Amino acid sequence: MINNDPKKILLVQLFSNGDCLYATAVARQIKTNFPGSHLTWAIADFCQDIIDLNPYVDAKLIVTEVKKNDVAAFRKLRKRFYKEKKQGKWDEVFITLNMDNNQALYDGTIRGMILRAYPFPITVPFQPVLVLSEEEKKRVADFSSKHNLSRFKNIILWEYAPQSGQSVLHFDFVMKLSQRITKLTSTCIVLSSARSFQSTENIIDASSLTVRENAALTHYCNLLIGCSSGLTWISTSSAARMLPMVQLLNPLTAFINAPSVDFKRYGSSTEKLLEIITIEEERIYNCIKIILQKSFPEAKSIYNEELPLQFNTTRKVVYNMLCYLQFGAVAKHFSIITSVYGKHPLFFKKFAVAIVTFPFKLASNIIKKKIIRK
Repeated sequence: MINNDPKKILLVQLFSNGDCLYATAVARQIKTNFPGSHLTWAIADFCQDIIDLNPYVDAKLIVTEVKKNDVAAFRKLRKRFYKEKKQGKWDEVFITLNMDNNQALYDGTIRGMILRAYPFPITVPFQPVLVLSEEEKKRVADFSSKHNLSRFKNIILWEYAPQSGQSVLHFDFVMKLSQRITKLTSTCIVLSSARSFQSTENIIDASSLTVRENAALTHYCNLLIGCSSGLTWISTSSAARMLPMVQLLNPLTAFINAPSVDFKRYGSSTEKLLEIITIEEERIYNCIKIILQKSFPEAKSIYNEELPLQFNTTRKVVYNMLCYLQFGAVAKHFSIITSVYGKHPLFFKKFAVAIVTFPFKLASNIIKKKIIRK
């Protein structure tokens, strides 16, 4: 008997918002590769809204038992899903989550790590898919009217409190700088984070808006100050307006995800992208001032900073893989990085250091954990 039932496919991408947005291309690709399939997306409860109304997702499976970086819990969940596949609940299970051995797929971008976890080529557009309801759009329109945003010439949307580790900003620094910037003619700043504060005439708290609604908010703004976290990538989605952006980045974060590298690799223009890694008040203020009073290209020619190739992530990846004796994953990471960057001497050095120092770092971490338990 021929079984004409649609294939039942499970996509596992639990978090975070930006990573889930990247993975919408995988969902779209699955629907291309498996026409008529039923796609269920396993996602963390605190990220589930990001895929609401997505035309390529048929159902959500909400996961609450796996916290970020809890490898043991993730392995247990993965084992369950593969067991369910064996029992016939799923025809295919695709895991793109950046945990456990998938970390070995890091190639200098988080998007690359996610797309590499899908075993087939990505032929659909890379742009994140985000679909807003009319109610969400109206809420943002009402927000704009409430704060009379139309009276300002310059409306800056600022993402300043990421969960990705891509920035080292703190609230007092951002407020002080915002107060200086908003003294420039006809300028307001909309601060986007989960932290609420008392709005002023031209420094506006956007914590009342959902993560998704920030996509609609981009249509009321003309500049984004970001830190390569969720809002940055929401602004590149199908529901948003792509704004000129100044990215304030932390080059020492565990998994560097510079938009400049991502944009070049995945076909987005970097013409209106400026990145700063020297996080100093005067430098950032002068950069924004030139953008608003002169031009973006002039500011970029003065203040843009390239993130240096460091391969520090390799040490983290190799350590994590060796802890679980995943030698094949270590070899895969080596192969991926050399295929992207060639035989770079610094990578070879970092890779060798990671191997040599592994037993010492492992012993140190074990001792620290025992002390903490005591």
